[in-house]
Amino acid sequence: MRTRMIIAALLSVFFTVPFIYGAAYAEDTLKDMLSKRYKEEKDICPVVKKSITEGINTQDVTRACIEAGHDACLVIRCAIEAKGNLEQIITGALEAGTTSDVCSRCAVDAGVKAGNIAKILETGLGYSPAFGAGLTPVEIGIPGGNNKGSVLSRSSF
Repeated sequence: MRTRMIIAALLSVFFTVPFIYGAAYAEDTLKDMLSKRYKEEKDICPVVKKSITEGINTQDVTRACIEAGHDACLVIRCAIEAKGNLEQIITGALEAGTTSDVCSRCAVDAGVKAGNIAKILETGLGYSPAFGAGLTPVEIGIPGGNNKGSVLSRSSF
C-alpha cells in the first residue's frame, strides 16, 4: 500500500512539472521571439502586426509588448490595425498594467467605436454589471415599522 502511494506521488510530480515548466518556457519564448523581431525591425508596430497575422495569441502579444516597455497606445493601435480580437487586445493591455481609460482612449483613436469598447469593459471584464441586468432594487421603509396612520386629535391643530 505504501509503495503505491509513493509511486502515485512520483507520477504526479513527474507529469505536473513539465506542464508548469512548459508554460513558463512558452512565455519566455514569446518574449524572446518578440524581442528578436524588434531588434530586426526597429519598430514595434510591424512586430505586433506580423505576430498577430501569424496566429499568435493577440492577448499574449499585447501584454508582452507593453510589459517590454513599448508605448501602450502604439501597441493597442497596431494590434487593432492587424485585425486582432478587440477583447483580447484590451485584456492583454490591462494585464500589462495599462488602465482602462487609456485602453479605451487608444482604441477610440485607432477607430473603434466607443460603444464596442464600453461593452467589452462592462460585460467581458467584469467592471460593472452586464447590459440589461439593471440595478438591484432597494426597499425603503419608515423607521419604527410600517404605520398606516392614525386619527389626529383636534387639540394638536
